Parts: sequence; C-alpha cells; structure tokens
Amino acid sequence: MKMRFVKGTAAVFLVCIMVLSFVGAFGVKAANETDKITYNRYNIVLVGDASGSMNSTDESGLRFEAIGKFIALLAERGNRVGTVVFNGDIAYKQELTDADGIAIKRGFLENIQKIPAAGYTNIGKGLKTATEMLDKDKNADLPSIILLLSDGNTDLATKDEKTLSLEQKADAIQSSRDSGYKIYTVSLNADGSANSDELAQIAKATGGQFQEVKNAGDLEDVFSMYYSLIFSSKLNKDDEKTFPDSGIIDGTFEIPTVGVEEVNIVLSGKASDYSFIDPADKPYSKNDMAAFTYSSNTFNVVKIVDPLAGEWKYQVKGIPGDKIQINIVYNTNLSSGIKITPQKDVYMANDKITINAFLTEAGQNAQVAQYSGFTASLSVTDDQGNTQAYDMTLGSDGFDYVFAPPKSGTYTVRANIVGQEYNIFTDNIKLNVDNTPPTANKDIEETVLLWPFSDNKKGIDLTPGATDAQDSTLRYEVESTAFNENEYTLSGGELTMNSYSLTKGSFAIRAYDSDGAYCTFNVLVNTVNMTLLGIILLVGGILIAAVIIGIGLWIALNKRFMGACYVTQFDEEGNYYEEVKREEGRGRISLSAFNLKEAGFNTSKCYFQATGKDHVFFVTDEQVHGDGKVDKKFRIDGNGYEVTISTDELAQRGIRVKFVSRLNNTNYSF
Repeated sequence: MKMRFVKGTAAVFLVCIMVLSFVGAFGVKAANETDKITYNRYNIVLVGDASGSMNSTDESGLRFEAIGKFIALLAERGNRVGTVVFNGDIAYKQELTDADGIAIKRGFLENIQKIPAAGYTNIGKGLKTATEMLDKDKNADLPSIILLLSDGNTDLATKDEKTLSLEQKADAIQSSRDSGYKIYTVSLNADGSANSDELAQIAKATGGQFQEVKNAGDLEDVFSMYYSLIFSSKLNKDDEKTFPDSGIIDGTFEIPTVGVEEVNIVLSGKASDYSFIDPADKPYSKNDMAAFTYSSNTFNVVKIVDPLAGEWKYQVKGIPGDKIQINIVYNTNLSSGIKITPQKDVYMANDKITINAFLTEAGQNAQVAQYSGFTASLSVTDDQGNTQAYDMTLGSDGFDYVFAPPKSGTYTVRANIVGQEYNIFTDNIKLNVDNTPPTANKDIEETVLLWPFSDNKKGIDLTPGATDAQDSTLRYEVESTAFNENEYTLSGGELTMNSYSLTKGSFAIRAYDSDGAYCTFNVLVNTVNMTLLGIILLVGGILIAAVIIGIGLWIALNKRFMGACYVTQFDEEGNYYEEVKREEGRGRISLSAFNLKEAGFNTSKCYFQATGKDHVFFVTDEQVHGDGKVDKKFRIDGNGYEVTISTDELAQRGIRVKFVSRLNNTNYSF
C-alpha cells in the first residue's frame, strides 16, 4: 500500500501552516519525457465569484494575483486545469485543459480577468458546473480537486432561483463525495456579511479545507497554503531573504541526492536580473530561464526542473525590501509502502506476522544502499487505544518486524521511516485476530417530507446497514457527512435528523463490533419541501385522486346485471325448497334477498356481483365448498347451469345458484 509524504518534521509542517507559507511546484523528470506523469498531478477546476460585490471587497483585483501564483507553481506538465466564473449565472468557463507550459498557464488567468464583476451569487450553479466538467473531461488516472473563492453566500433575485441554486449545490456536494472530488474553499469576508458557514460546510463535506480572510491582501497566503496542502510540498523558510539597500542578494541552496523534483524561486516585486550556477559550475542567465519564468505585476516565479544534486549559487538584483524565497519541492513519487506476510482476513492469537516497510521512488522499490541513514519503527494500536512501538530491522527489501498478536481483537499497525531529513509514515493496516469484521449490507436511503410548522425530525434506523457474525449489536459512528454537526444526533443504532441545510446529503457510517473491527456503509437523506402551496396542491391532488378512484370503484361495483340470478336451497333431509329468482338493475344482489331458511350462510354478507357481461360472481364472507374448490368467490356463467355451494365438505346442505344471461342465446333454465 502506498502513501505520499512531505519532507520535514511535524513541527516544521505546523509552522508552515501557521505562517501560510508558499511552496514549490513539482517537476518533471527530463530523462524520460515519454513517461506518463501521474504522481502528484491533479485535475483542478478553479471556481471564482464574479458577483457585483467583488468590486468593493477586492477593488484592486488581488484575487487574480493569488490565483496566478497558484497556477504558476504548478508543474510544467501533467496537470489538467479548468475554470468557472459565476455571478447570477455562469459568466465564463474553460473546459479542462493540459496545463503544460507558461503560456497556457498565463492564458487561464487572462481569460478570468476579462469577466467584469456584476450581478448575484449563484454558488450552486458554479459548483455543479465544475463537477460536470470533471465528470466529462478529467484524467481518470489523477485525483481531482475544486478550488472555490467567493465573497458571499448564495444570493439570487427570486426565491425559485435560490431554491434551484441550493439544490444544485447539494447535487454538487453529493457528486463530489461519490466521485472523491475534494473542494477547497476561500471566503473573502471583507465586510462580515459573508456566510462563511456555507463555504465551510462545502469543504468539510468533501474532505477539503476552508479558510476565511478579512481582506483581499491575505488571499495570496491562503492560495499558497492550499498549494502546499494539495500537492504535499514544503517551503524551506531558511532560504527566504530580503533585498538589502544595495538591491543585490547572493546566496546558495542545497539540493539533496534524492527526492527533489523541482525548485521554484519566488521573487516579490520585479527583479531586474538573476542568474544561477549549478553544482557542475554551469551558469544560467535570466534569458536562459525565460521559458520557465512566470511574471505578474507583483511576483516572478522561476522554475528549475529536475535540479542537479549539490550546492547551487544564485545572484538576484531587485528592489530593497522585496523578498526572495527558495521553494524546494520534495516530490511525492518518493513513497512508502507496507506489506503483511502472510496475508489473511483473520489471524489467530500468537500467529507470527511479518510486517515489511519499504521506500519507493517513481514506482520502483528502493535498493538496500538507498536506506543508508534511515531507521524505522512500527506502532501497534489495539482496540482499546493502547499503542506500543517496536524497532524494525533493515533487511534486503526494507525494514521488517515479526509481530505476534497476544490476544484476540483488532490491531492497527503503521510504520514510520525516518532519515535524511525525511519523516515518512505508511498507511494504516488493520489485523483482525480471532474475529471477522462486520459486513456492510446495502446502503440506506430515506426521504423526509419537510412540513411547515413542524420540527421535521426524522429517525433513521442504522441496524440494517451492517451485520456481524459474532456480535448481534454493533456500535455506530459518523465517518463523514455532507450535513453540519448540529443538524443530526447519533444515539445507539438510530441517526436522528434535526434540521436540513441541504436538500439532499449523505453519511458515511462506520459499524464497529466489540473487538473494534468495522465496515462502512452509506446513508442517503433526501428532502421534499412541503410549502403551503405544495400542501394545497398535494391535498387537492389526493382529493381528485380519491374522487377518481371512488368513481372508478363505483363503476366497477355497480355494473349492470345482464340477466337473472336464481337460488335453490337444499338440506340433508331432502326437503323441497322452491327456486327463487331475482333480477336487479346493477351492482350487487344480497343473498338475504332470496328469503332462505337456515342454510349455513350469513346471508347479509353473501351476494351476487354484476359484471356487465354474460357471467356474475357469487361472493361469500368465509371459505366454502363449490365448483370443486374451496374459496370465497365463484364465477357463475350465464348458461343456466347450477353450481352447488355448501358450507360443509360433504355438501349435506347449502344452495344451488345459477345465472341466466340475456346475452347468451343458448341459456337453459330449469
């Protein structure tokens, strides 16, 4: 199993996040230009707000500089980028395109800048358009993200337009959750009126991140941070310098022997000249680097792709007070993996399990010599949360440790490889000992009718979502959801919806057994807003349907008798009973109308039913014997032949019934 990692200790990472420092892009291995590059590359859709309020919240257009720097730091080849600009509608969109080279990157920004800020704020349509673009044109080998910037919340001219926009937002969030698209959001809340909760929910629901800024000048730092988080890159802050009064900076930076893909030199302001000398003493002038330089009004980004290892020298001429940052991009094609031998679904206590942690670069396992200076440890956490660390031993294919689980339960293992300034964690692996994990059943789907003047709470039973061979009762936990935390409660096996900020949304639910093993299933919640008009229409529709059904039922039950019905009683003593004839217009003829004596029937509940055809039905309230079967309903054809109906199997007493139809010329009456 593979995972990406970043260089540096956890402490440095936190510092970088706190200062919102910018980081470099990733490079491309020039040695094999024909290789398909997929590591640390993305499908990216930039979604920007062009509503009228942006004229005041970002009067100077600083958002364009922030977006420009984000685009500039993308690797020279391998990413796909699209753009969406929205106000009350979609003002502009550019389908996903290979973002290869400076000219194409510059074109993205130039096209966005042409759109004037005006109109309302339709976040839902902007997001839905972005997800549709990814669905249509993404590179399936790459992960996908959406980067959304807005200074407000959904705001449209009419209630219907706003309702539609909110539905589109819910659709986009659910589509992103289903497809694995992460949405990173930025709220430019300059005047405090923006609904930052809306953008925060979008990010959290999809596994992205949210940031709020109070002025446009902070946007560049936020976009820099997002670049760092998305592309798992780090800034070497030790190489940030300020131009002195002379306007000249001389310096050096060191490139390690492995793991560096690209160097970005970020210059604030306008540098008049710069040059570099690589470790082999080869010089590079400003002209030499022109094809790898992105320039704007406030910054320059100079890229050194696949830099030679060793000490680099540089000289830059600029304006006193401006800054230079050396962004060394530690590529994420250098990865870690973890392997378990033997591989089983369920282990026994005290089984010997060999756990192997290893390094890979560009998909190839590292050689033994490359592990020089590295050590590794294994952490094992039981289902009670107790963690034990073990030193791993370097072998022929990485680091090994033989773990023997002391008792039944679920253990989570993860290796940590440290060395040469790297701090690398593998993925987590779960070991089930003497216990099989729960099994997910089909997903649960609930539709909630939202009535006016009601709290609209809805309890959802989670127990059908998973079963376990050992435990009849499972413990449930919300792994992720599109809804806000204050909109639901979870107690035992019931999820209760208390309110609904989205027209639809989903939950990923974990079901744990008593040993800590779990499975995941989904709960999808749909809502239907029952407005007053909707209720009136619904009630009206029900009434109309009831009338139609009633008319249909009346017609079905009141068809005309096309002949006469006859009943003759008989008993076990052989007494003579006169045949009785009844000929009604339509509907039913009750058996009580034939004035029978005791014959074993509840005559008020037995009847002939007209069909409007050449036959009728004789219907009883209980199972009786007749026509060679036991039933409550018997067809009596209009040919005049008698059918014997009796309450006892031996037919010692009962009635003989017949129907003589006017539609049948061959009828016989006896």
